[in-house]
Amino acid sequence: MSRYLRPPNTPLFMRDVADDTRSEDLCWEFGRFGPIVDVYAPLDFYTLHPRGFAYVQFEDVHDAEDALHNLDRK
Repeated sequence: MSRYLRPPNTPLFMRDVADDTRSEDLCWEFGRFGPIVDVYAPLDFYTLHPRGFAYVQFEDVHDAEDALHNLDRK
């Protein structure tokens, strides 16, 4: 029996995210493809402004692949 019972990692990395994009916006846009575990859009430590990239983690790797295929270069 495998000691790794968790599914493979399923985060998508997005760059060039607009400064006014909220985590809720990303959940709405990517949630169409499947259940989302987490959305992480880091802020700059000193200025507290968005850093321009984000991660969206899906429950299922197939949902992440669908989102990547359908939203790439959008």
